Amino acid sequence: MTSFEVPEPILNAPFVEPAYHWYIREGEEPQKRAGRRPSIVYPPRDERKDKHVDWSLTDGTLRPSTDYSPGYELVLVNLLRERVAAWRKEVYAGGGNVTGTTLELMKWWRREGRQRPLFFAQVEAAETVIFLKEARPDFLQGINVPRDEPSDERKAEDFAGFCRYACKMATGSGKTTVMGMVAAWSILNKVHDRGDARFSDVVLVVCPNVTIRSRLAELDPKNGEASIYYTRDLVPPNLRKDLSKGTVLVMN
Repeated sequence: MTSFEVPEPILNAPFVEPAYHWYIREGEEPQKRAGRRPSIVYPPRDERKDKHVDWSLTDGTLRPSTDYSPGYELVLVNLLRERVAAWRKEVYAGGGNVTGTTLELMKWWRREGRQRPLFFAQVEAAETVIFLKEARPDFLQGINVPRDEPSDERKAEDFAGFCRYACKMATGSGKTTVMGMVAAWSILNKVHDRGDARFSDVVLVVCPNVTIRSRLAELDPKNGEASIYYTRDLVPPNLRKDLSKGTVLVMN
């Protein structure tokens, strides 16, 4: 009988892209493999043999994985990882299509000698959102994030749909920091170019309860040195004054 235990559970440092992963499959011995583990989702056990449950989505976002059966590959996620990695290399080499403000922020987040380095997952999450807004069309070719459309009844009442960018991150990986990074990116770009409709200087944060709401108060740039932009060193000193021109609303 095989075991799911591995001799070395942690294979990668949190500050760099994963270089190895454990391949674990029921009925087989775990294998240490080179490269990053692909994004895979597994149906609940009670649905795996249920013929009435259809996991074959027609929009191309899922496809059965031959290597990680009975899992399904998250096609869009894996494609985004590849494109963002290629785009990142071009941007930091001096190319790309990002604004000067965006480039300054991204270099600040990745600079050497940070007292509190950011996790790779945090930077990649923020970079992915930025990529979807600022990358050149050739990088975005074939990437389609579907909009959340309201019902016909809601449309008749003039409700509009919206596009949702979801950054799925583990507990303890620093989601609030990513929220601060994205908020700073949007606010500063809007302050520096009021005519750019891609950005907003007003950010709405929706949280589940009052307790979480109080914790997220650090996202308000008007809290100055008590804000996450100072404590996590997310914004260069020369941009912090401009950041205070934005508004972050935390609601539950």
